[in-house]
Amino acid sequence: MPDSADIFQGGLTWRILRQVFPVAPSLRREHWDLLSGTGVEEAQRSDDEIFYGSLLHKLRRDVGFIIDLDRRFLGSKKKKDREKAFTFRAGKWLLQQIPDLFDYDDILDAPTGLFGENTAERGLRDLIAEMRRVERQAKADLVPRIEDRWKSAGAELRALLDELDSPTPEAVERIEAAAQTLLDAGREIRNLAAELERNRAGLRMLLEPFSDRRNAARVLERLDSLDAPQLAELAEITLETRGPLAALAGAETGLAAKEKEFEKRRAEGAPWAAIARQADALAELEAEKDRQLAAVETIFARMAAVSAAVEAGEPEAGPAPRLAKRRNRAKPVEEALAPPQDRAAPSEDRSSLGMVLPTAWKEFPAWCGEHLADGLVLSPRARNTIKKTQYEDVETAAKCLLWLAGDYRRARLEGAGDDLRGPIESGLWNDRCGGDSFPFDWNGKRVEVEWHVKNGGNTTDPARCLRIYYFWDEAAGQVVVASMPDHIPNGAV
Repeated sequence: MPDSADIFQGGLTWRILRQVFPVAPSLRREHWDLLSGTGVEEAQRSDDEIFYGSLLHKLRRDVGFIIDLDRRFLGSKKKKDREKAFTFRAGKWLLQQIPDLFDYDDILDAPTGLFGENTAERGLRDLIAEMRRVERQAKADLVPRIEDRWKSAGAELRALLDELDSPTPEAVERIEAAAQTLLDAGREIRNLAAELERNRAGLRMLLEPFSDRRNAARVLERLDSLDAPQLAELAEITLETRGPLAALAGAETGLAAKEKEFEKRRAEGAPWAAIARQADALAELEAEKDRQLAAVETIFARMAAVSAAVEAGEPEAGPAPRLAKRRNRAKPVEEALAPPQDRAAPSEDRSSLGMVLPTAWKEFPAWCGEHLADGLVLSPRARNTIKKTQYEDVETAAKCLLWLAGDYRRARLEGAGDDLRGPIESGLWNDRCGGDSFPFDWNGKRVEVEWHVKNGGNTTDPARCLRIYYFWDEAAGQVVVASMPDHIPNGAV
């Protein structure tokens, strides 16, 4: 984020600002106590060039006054007043200029490149980001300021009472003023305490249904010890859960309905082809549920990182990263938490990241969506076979997928051919399927699955025999797991 003094360099002019934020003469007059901070003489406030030129000059150096103006608009009970806010109008204008922003839950979710360099769009985006930063900092600074005022007012009142020899009108007036200051500070502290508890209760309500998830449990453990700035930051992050949680609820509802339909068709003895189609539809709904759960998990991981940093007394590393684009939500947690310059490149070996591996098959699809979504995808068939498998070593299977999404993918992106036969680690090999190869339909095309990752020993025990059948999707630049973790008998399709 650039310095607020350098927010705009280039495209935003006073004429464009007038389009973005039209302030009628009556509004200028009504809110002149704030707008006069632009330095415009009252006699000149109807001159658009002077008014908007001064407003732009002020915005380049101080966004505080526009934040105060927005609070007035947004605090109104009337919708038409709330829609006069600068952030509302700037957001609306940006959506008109850049239709792709509709793909994002928040304007700041979008990559900065989408706004261009030295453009009015980029200037407005950076201004909104700066306003968010200033508001976050104000929340962080508010509690100690009020507490200082409370202590100072209390000390002054005690000193006045100690010095009082006779209740003169002047002495009484000074005591009343000090007492009022103390009462005002106390009222603000009480209101802040109430807001803290509301934030705490809201966070608990959001997280408790996911208390079996590691990151949500971590935040719940620390929730009672967090103070105002940290709770405010966590409350802001929770706003980003609205989209994924709504989609997750929709996927779960659709999945329940589809499962009933599937059981009904099977009970009625429907044709095999119809049952197979229902099974594929179920798998797709489960995949969508896993994707949305992975998006929620990413947010929980950010929240856990905030609460962990607070517990350790670490300084904030900068603005918290936001969710990825809606149509590609499932990003690895490590990537979401890392600052841009430290994020793993496609070529990074993911096995070195030290992530926690799943220990049960029911966790496996969500874990893949959370950690491997940019490099590897499980097909519906693989998701179905995972549910019914007898293979016991879930962690070994996860390590194999880490290799496929890491070293293997890196080699393919760097131009290596498909012949990457050899050991992965002790007891695990990447090899051709031989007689076990099979055709597979994927994204409207039929491909031949000719490679698999396997363990050694030539065992046929389904609890110990691992086979991960996969192919390389050149167009998507990712590995597709066609089937896992069981051995496919020769000739099976």
